Amino acid sequence: MGILILITGFIIMSQTETASSTSTRRRFPRLKSNAFEHPEDTKALEAVRQVPYIDKIFKKFMELGLERIVRIQLFGQAIHVSPKQCPKIYALFKEACDILDMHEPDLFLANNPYVNAFTFGVDRPFIVLHSSLVDLLEEDELMAVIGHELGHVKSGHVLYRSIVFVLVHLATRFFGLGGAAGLGAMAALLDWSRKSELTADRAELLVVQDIDACIRLHMKLAGGSKSVYNQINAQEFLRQADSYEEIDYSMLNKVYKLLYELKLSHPVPVYRAKELKTWSTSKQYTDLINGKYSTQETIIPNRSCPHCGTIISPEFFFCPDCGKNVRV
Repeated sequence: MGILILITGFIIMSQTETASSTSTRRRFPRLKSNAFEHPEDTKALEAVRQVPYIDKIFKKFMELGLERIVRIQLFGQAIHVSPKQCPKIYALFKEACDILDMHEPDLFLANNPYVNAFTFGVDRPFIVLHSSLVDLLEEDELMAVIGHELGHVKSGHVLYRSIVFVLVHLATRFFGLGGAAGLGAMAALLDWSRKSELTADRAELLVVQDIDACIRLHMKLAGGSKSVYNQINAQEFLRQADSYEEIDYSMLNKVYKLLYELKLSHPVPVYRAKELKTWSTSKQYTDLINGKYSTQETIIPNRSCPHCGTIISPEFFFCPDCGKNVRV
């Protein structure tokens, strides 16, 4: 997917549909991301931070308005989800934010035939759902996707994920990253990107609190067809994950698998489903559901824009209503 998103239309979910206001899903007040972070994510991110100049290069691009360019495109050619615009999706989104105890980033619905969702930005991260994804998923599965993307924001992934997003698609054209150093940086970023997905998958389970919905989601992402969904089986899908691991009996198979996975920004769906299933039965997840987790020491409240008075998130640099700098 290119960084300049070309969107040719839009869809609007029924304004009459609303999510249940009696949800019994557990909330996690003052939740810290390290309560659910995957250990491989933490380790790989440390390796990425050792790559020289990546932060500086990317921040220069952001200073030139890369984040703002994409946001302008989305406001012009996508649906900005709000309480009055696609209220059913917004209700799922708001509940997911409440569960993870985090401020709401901007959420957009874009017309795109590629089944996907992504998070982008640094100053004001935003989430984009593709219309084909919404068409494919049931309500609880869509909420799991939203929880997954919020997990990236909650865990502070957005800077480095935005770097991956840009470099994967534009590195050779704009940065000229060639040779061993460039390949090494790209490999480190993609390795971390794959492992960061495992943390976000855990956030998706914390939000939807239904492992079956999460497994169904990953099966749909693997199969991509609503018409045959009633013919696929979750237990067989998990057994397929075992088969994928057993392929490693041959050294040549290991090499082929490594070469295949090196270029991926996400782990393969069968592996993600198995990892999440394993975590759903762990003591760490059980403790979280029972309210035993790391909490934030302080809560930063919302504040008012000094120019127009709109209530905004403390992370915002610019007011979403008047567009003026609020860090004055």
